[in-house]
Amino acid sequence: MSKVPDRFLGYAFCVGDVLLELDMDFHIISADGAIKNTLGAVNREQSFLDLLTESGRGLIESSVKMLTGANRLGPFVISVGQEGLAKTEFAVFLAKLPTAEDRIYMVLSKPYRLGKSDSKNAPAQKTEDKKREFFNRLEGLFEGNPDAAENMLVTVLEASAGQQLDDEKRLDIERYLQSFSVGGAHATQIADDKFAVVHDKTTPKKEAADIAAELARATGVTLKGATIDAAEAKLSETDSMRALIFSLQSFASGNEGFAVDQIQKNCSTLIGETTERVRAFREVLDEGRFSLVFQPIVDLKKATTHHFEALTRFELPPIIKTQWEMIRFAEDIGLIDEFDYAVVNLAIAKIRKMLKKGGSPGIAVNLSGRSLSNQGFIFELMSLLRGNKDLKQYLSLEITESAKIHDLDLLSEILDEIRGIGFKVYLDDFGAGAAGFQYLKKLKVDALKIDGAYIKDALTSKEDRAFLRSMVTLCKDLEIVTVGEWVETQEHANLLREMGVDYGQGYFFGKPSPNFLVAPTAAAS
Repeated sequence: MSKVPDRFLGYAFCVGDVLLELDMDFHIISADGAIKNTLGAVNREQSFLDLLTESGRGLIESSVKMLTGANRLGPFVISVGQEGLAKTEFAVFLAKLPTAEDRIYMVLSKPYRLGKSDSKNAPAQKTEDKKREFFNRLEGLFEGNPDAAENMLVTVLEASAGQQLDDEKRLDIERYLQSFSVGGAHATQIADDKFAVVHDKTTPKKEAADIAAELARATGVTLKGATIDAAEAKLSETDSMRALIFSLQSFASGNEGFAVDQIQKNCSTLIGETTERVRAFREVLDEGRFSLVFQPIVDLKKATTHHFEALTRFELPPIIKTQWEMIRFAEDIGLIDEFDYAVVNLAIAKIRKMLKKGGSPGIAVNLSGRSLSNQGFIFELMSLLRGNKDLKQYLSLEITESAKIHDLDLLSEILDEIRGIGFKVYLDDFGAGAAGFQYLKKLKVDALKIDGAYIKDALTSKEDRAFLRSMVTLCKDLEIVTVGEWVETQEHANLLREMGVDYGQGYFFGKPSPNFLVAPTAAAS
């Protein structure tokens, strides 16, 4: 067998146990590494496929069809070993080189080296985590890769009404779909009764109806499905990929207009309309067709304006109807980080402009929890904050979230770094949606904004007042400043002050305005 150059071996062995070079018929040309301990005795005449299970052969064969010389696939797990002997699970990476299109290169790694459990002992993965990982792999597979788009289909499936799926049934369906998905890594459960798979157009079981029929025979579960042609959806284009992921999220959530039969009939329209919304949003950002308005936040004891919250006002494109829809769409489509960065920059520019005129009030800017899960955004934000450290007494950041933040440990590290630079951090809308007391256990923040839903009815609701008192007491014990939202009357302000809330925000003190208007209460004090 030919010898692979040492520099390639060194590169491969950083993560792998075995490096294989195969021809296009899967015959082993060279094998380096812990061969005897993993593959046993191999020879040039042997096909690598002979070392695999039936499902493993299918995964490797379908994956190789996707290799272009410019991409790589993996890791996915297969069982490898000589016939008649126990097989061992390996995480596999596959690639071709542009200079050797008639060769297949493969690295086999023990799953634990990549922080993965083998499939037999792997803990159950949450559906949200599976879905997020699936979407990440989708982007890696298609973006900038027109060859992949030309050869791939994306199928979504939903269990028919009235069927009960337990965890074992769901896992059976997922494993079946993975057995012929691209690389074995592009199929997953995306909701309790919904699944998605990416597969090759040349795969015999390529139509949704065929997949559903096979699943029914294999698992006893009746499903209906819809298939999206990646080429027609132009999934190699970034915005089209975002549109597909948005459509899949909407399908998983059961949003109106995204049922299986509607996706089947109106796939091009659904993705096309979403792509148009993405382009409209990008134009608003690129052309700076948005501005900031400022709402006062008042010290309840002193009756003086403490600082202002910066809120965004867009020049809405016709395809998007409300300000809230614009923000929520940016979060769902994965553009919120670009928007958040633009808003922080605009707020910094506003503060510097005011300082040149003699002085600036404090401004709090909203940052989505989703933006703070994006490593690229985090790097740019930290660089921006360090470059404007002299504004730390004027600028603070409010962390918002319309969906549950998944990695609180990571977010905690980020917030610690922001506070370490000197900027204050607020946690917005505490008590609403997915936010809960576990956030305060994990996250060190300077201030907490109590969701207005608890305040709006607190004058008449004993339960809301009890919740308010518990929040305020907890924050005082943790030495966290509190801000009450939706303060609409003098009675609301009085109640919050009596309970010990530090600051208030709402129409009683002032509506959002392009100018820094001092709250009437503050002016009268």
